[in-house]
Amino acid sequence: MKYLLLCIPVIAAAAMFQAKPDLIWTMVNVNYSQLQGDAHLIQTRGGKTILIDTGYRHIAEKALIPVLQKKHITTLDIVFISHPHKDHYGGLYDLMKHHMEIKKIYFNIPDKKVCDREIPWGCDYNDVLATRKALINYGADVKTASPGMIFPLGADTNINILYAFDGVHTPVGRTDINDMSLIMMLTHRDLRFLFTGDLNRKIGTYLAKNSDSIQADILKVPHHGTEGTAPNIFFQKVSPDYGLVPAPKHLWLSERSKRIRDWFKAKDVPVFVNGLDGDVTVIVRGNSYKINSAISGANN
Repeated sequence: MKYLLLCIPVIAAAAMFQAKPDLIWTMVNVNYSQLQGDAHLIQTRGGKTILIDTGYRHIAEKALIPVLQKKHITTLDIVFISHPHKDHYGGLYDLMKHHMEIKKIYFNIPDKKVCDREIPWGCDYNDVLATRKALINYGADVKTASPGMIFPLGADTNINILYAFDGVHTPVGRTDINDMSLIMMLTHRDLRFLFTGDLNRKIGTYLAKNSDSIQADILKVPHHGTEGTAPNIFFQKVSPDYGLVPAPKHLWLSERSKRIRDWFKAKDVPVFVNGLDGDVTVIVRGNSYKINSAISGANN
């Protein structure tokens, strides 16, 4: 009997490890070239499939579509576009090309004046409108994301939109398109994973000083981990145990990313980077998780 009692925790732990995951988050490597991008696939035990951003058009064709095909995913229940830059929404055309069913998509349209300030390098207002029209013609239910929205995904899993600024009516005045990024928290039981799009300095500073809801176990590092993003006090406020960085190798190792690299190193917080680690997967069971890298394997 003593032997059986001693073995029960081991058996339970083994069963827990082998059980079907409650949640899988894959940071898809749309950063294998010189171009940066974001694409995050979330799968729940109840069968929900969520996509946050898509990467650039044609890059998604080579990176995101194969991941979806390998996982036999033909329907996306919800797609969130964090903000209207092509490295975040361009891959929508590849999804439509491959006949992916998109049930709902949240894609906020920018103020034209804010968008046009980024001509020719950034926001393209006509392309945003054309993409939205293409989605509607495709049959997708196109919606606007607002702060306070909660999306129940079953099994104690939710996505909450914490902040969604329009670039005009913000607590810090006019901002750029990056600071339109949806700030979203994916929760499962006691775990918290923060998605930040390309959050920049203005709104990042505001959140660091005024938000009590951004602490997280894992941070999707904003703006591909480059300078211009949120200040160090934002990272301190989030206080993550891990950082996931959607960036090419050359960009993450460049001078543009030095401040962010140095912060994570100084805090002894491990980071996973697409350009170094390939696809990165967070596998959640109960109140625990592990992170796998396509290149280096399991890492926690």
